[in-house]
Amino acid sequence: NHSWNLPAETDQTKTSRKMVTRRWLIVSLMLFILSIPLSEFCEAKSFPDFAVLSQIQGKIKAGPAKKMVEGTNGLLLRHRHRVKTEKDGKATVFIKDGSEIRLFADTELIVGAKKSRNSRWMRYRLVLLSGSFWGHFVREKNPVEISGGSMRLQVSDASIRFSKKKTGTDISVLNGTVRVFNKSSFVKLHGGQRLYQIQKNDFMPQKVSIIPNQLKLSLEPSEPVFQGDKTIELNLNLQVVRYGSDRAVERPGPVHLRANYYNLEIPDSIRLNTDGNAKAKIKVAPPNSEDRTFEGSVTFHAIMDQKGFDDVRDGTFKVKFRNL
Repeated sequence: NHSWNLPAETDQTKTSRKMVTRRWLIVSLMLFILSIPLSEFCEAKSFPDFAVLSQIQGKIKAGPAKKMVEGTNGLLLRHRHRVKTEKDGKATVFIKDGSEIRLFADTELIVGAKKSRNSRWMRYRLVLLSGSFWGHFVREKNPVEISGGSMRLQVSDASIRFSKKKTGTDISVLNGTVRVFNKSSFVKLHGGQRLYQIQKNDFMPQKVSIIPNQLKLSLEPSEPVFQGDKTIELNLNLQVVRYGSDRAVERPGPVHLRANYYNLEIPDSIRLNTDGNAKAKIKVAPPNSEDRTFEGSVTFHAIMDQKGFDDVRDGTFKVKFRNL
């Protein structure tokens, strides 16, 4: 048996060992970075997180096509990420530029972007693989591009409903103007117009029709008054009507309610009955004392929160609040 008499480790050798360990860590990290395909690395760098998931209901999945995970509120989405809703699933995607997309059940969407070679501009691109969504897109120099099947849309400062079905594609423009292309034609749709069950070779200018129904909102009291710091309770009435009249239309279904004000409580879900009617209560508190931006009015915006309602326009109602 041999015994080895090793010299005691000095401070100098300890320092040397730590430097070698650190050097190997740096080398390993560099090798790992270099092992990443250049296209993926550049793509991740040039397209940071630009969308986020929110207002999830039911089950959804999100992420890269081959690595999708359970969707959660606050999950960030990057270039070519997908969002897929299940049969009971719904979700809202907020894009960095302020645009908003509401995905209905059984829907799959790819979010992405396109940059110019000199990176002077970027254009958001969406691909609807299946299902249906509602979207509001803000005004930008470069319109959002949306494709689904053989259809391609250019959208800027407009709200739409877009559905891809076996019977064809439905496009409803709720406000603004949208440019629509298919294999054989082009058309410019304005607010209140739609294309119904369009095929890839249809001559679209002959297929344009009017969106026949509308979700109508009313509030009571219609001129609410803030009294000190007390909360006001508003009664909201919703009714589907034939557009241009008050004739009720029997269309039951769920409603998603939005508002451009922070100090209020609105129901998580509202459902129209078989008469196409619903009532809901909204609690509104005065603005925060340090708030200098509130101008005294709140706009409520209601959309049909389900596929199959491309024939119903959104409902909006602007209410002015007074102070005693």
